[in-house]
This record gives sequence, structure tokens and C-alpha cells, in this order.
Amino acid sequence: MLLLLAACRPLPALDCTQPQVFCVSLVTAYGRVDDGGLNQLAWQAIQQALAEGLIDKADAIETIDSRDHDENIRYFAERGYDLIVTVGYALTEPTRLAADEWPAVAFLGVDHPPDAIPRPNLATVIFPEDQGGFLAGALAALITHTNRIGGVCESREFAFIWRYCEGFRAGVRYINPSLRARVIYNSESSFTDPFQNPVWGERQAQFLIETGVDVLFAVGGETARAALERAADAGVYGIGADEDQFYRLSRKDFLVSSAIKRADWAVYSVLREARSSGVFPAGERQGEYSLAPFHHLERLVLPTMRQRLEEIRQALADGRLQTGVPAEP
Repeated sequence: MLLLLAACRPLPALDCTQPQVFCVSLVTAYGRVDDGGLNQLAWQAIQQALAEGLIDKADAIETIDSRDHDENIRYFAERGYDLIVTVGYALTEPTRLAADEWPAVAFLGVDHPPDAIPRPNLATVIFPEDQGGFLAGALAALITHTNRIGGVCESREFAFIWRYCEGFRAGVRYINPSLRARVIYNSESSFTDPFQNPVWGERQAQFLIETGVDVLFAVGGETARAALERAADAGVYGIGADEDQFYRLSRKDFLVSSAIKRADWAVYSVLREARSSGVFPAGERQGEYSLAPFHHLERLVLPTMRQRLEEIRQALADGRLQTGVPAEP
């Protein structure tokens, strides 16, 4: 089952097979385009390009069943779409296979890992998780009152989780070299059912809370969500990752922010570059992180803190500031 969303400017019968009509589509790895996360940010970028006249037509398929990944991409490729944007790690291999099968179609993989085989019709956006964690750590160090900061993280066997959480440690130390974040990794996780350990996440959060932690960072699906929920119940400030966890939690009043992947900036940049130069910018590019809105806790993050956090974000993005975290544990 496919759910097809269309968002076209009021033009008569746009035909994507015509060279003068530039069509862009989006396929989600799972979930809706209004998910409050990567899907939504990528779709917003496409909508912005449509509104500005950079593209002529935009459509999306929301994947319901992961077994439909190949077919969902094929749907747009066979109908002459010029650029297909695929969002999410699970679409990595289907996107690469599609790029090989349809060399005349351009593909943009958002949050896909590096590929050893470059393809002239494939661009990928890679997000450096250590930078997202670094931002979260800097925020935690700026708002803590007890000088006790903790992190609940899924298994370090997942290199991107390790980068997040070691980046978090580094961000805390950057703000205050005397602080040491206490980070707990999940040694009970498995590759067959990762990120689905809410009992473990809640238990570790409770342990850290009992040690006096007043700011808690959490990464890793349902494991992290449960940790953040427990922190909120105990009146401890939480910081999420990947997407704005404000829209995931039932208890939102203690979530300060989240380190989010700016898929919108990356997708819009590729669209604008492709249309202005007439050449598709294939290859890897590094995406950027920012902190999500502070929502109910804007009062907690003072203007001077926000200015410093923005300076850190910019320095990370342009390479002036390095986290010191390697790619692998």
C-alpha cells in the first residue's frame, strides 16, 4: 500500500518526461512526511524550491512497508522524475541500486552512509553525529546547576551512536574542562532488535538521576525516548537527538532541546545548485546540525548562551572547531 502526496503548482497536466519540466520526488524509508523529523525537513526544502520556481512539480510517497522501498523508487523513476530524494538509512542500498538502473535520473540520499563507489547521478548527505552530540553537550554544560550531567546511549557497537555520545562528552568538556559527563552504553542491545529497549533506558536514566544528574542526553529510538520520559518525570532536564523529540514525548515540559539533522538545508542546497549550474552535484556532502527550538524552556537558555551555542554550531559547520572524536570507537 502506497500513500501518494502531490503538491504541484497550478500548471496544466505537467509531464515529467518533458525536458522543460523539472520534477522532484521524495520517498521516505518509513513514516509520514510530516513526522517532525528528517522526512518533514527534507519535504519542506522541496516545497520551498517549488514555491520559488526552482522546480516545477513535487510529489512524495510515504512508505508503509519496508518491502516496498524498491517499488516506491521505481514508481518515480519510470515516470520521468528528474531527481528522487530518498530519506533514511534503510533506503541506502535501494537508492544505490536504482542509481545504477536509471543513470539518467538523479538521486539524493539523505542520511546515507559513505559509499566506496562514486556514481555520477547520486549525491549523499552525511551527518557527522559527533557534531550533533557536541552541540548537545555544550548546551548541557551551560544549563546544569549540579555540574552532574549524564547520557543514556544505545550500544557503542553502532558507530554512529558512539560518535553521538563521545561528541556529547567532548561538548561538555569544551564548555567546562572540569566537567565529565557520565555516559552509559547499552551492553544488552542486539543487532536484531536495536533501539527497542525502553526498560533498560528508563532504568539507566533512574540510576543517573539518583547520582544527582540534572541534565540527561539520550540517543537511540525507544531506548532514548524512555530515558527522556523518566527524566521528565523526575524533574530532570532532557536533551534529545536526531529529530525534535518534543513531538515524540508524552511529557514535554522538561525537554530543553534536541540536536537535529538539518535535512532541509542540505536538500535545498542540492536543488539550488543543480538548477543554477545545470549540473547535478554528485558525491558526498556533509550535512549540518542545529539545536531544535527550546519550546517551553526558552527562559532557561539565556541570550548569551544562545549566542555562544550558535557560534559553536557555525564553527563546527565550517571546520574551525573539531570535536576530536574519530569515526570509529
